[in-house]
Amino acid sequence: MRTTTRCSNTNMDVERRVMNKIQYWTEELELFDDVMDQYQLLIDMAKEPTTLPEELRSDDKLVSGCISSIWVDVGKVDNKTKIYYDSDAMITKGVTHVICNCFDDLPLDEAKKIKRDDFESLALEGILSANRRNGLSSLISTLQTKVAAL
Repeated sequence: MRTTTRCSNTNMDVERRVMNKIQYWTEELELFDDVMDQYQLLIDMAKEPTTLPEELRSDDKLVSGCISSIWVDVGKVDNKTKIYYDSDAMITKGVTHVICNCFDDLPLDEAKKIKRDDFESLALEGILSANRRNGLSSLISTLQTKVAAL
């Protein structure tokens, strides 16, 4: 019985950590009722330095299916995920910042459990064009694949 309880608590802790990151970004985006203000938040985030140096932008790091270029790489340090990214477009870079942050610095086993549906609360689909929605889906899928390969 204790093993089941401990396992259940561990799974809850994993979900809680992942969902805390996603909830943080959900709340940040919900601060603004106006889509233009949400875009401005994403643009402001895009002004922050990214984690993938320009010299490491290569075709093998490009996310396919995006109208803009997004480069991502995934590594691990001390059994925690490290996500490196950059993009050539401001709004896309802001969205990439949010999604990559949700995967970054998590214990590897936790990052591997992140599902596409976990991001629904961000409601990014409601403010993104169809092309950017496709890119968002490709970004999440790419990160899931790269994290799973670690």
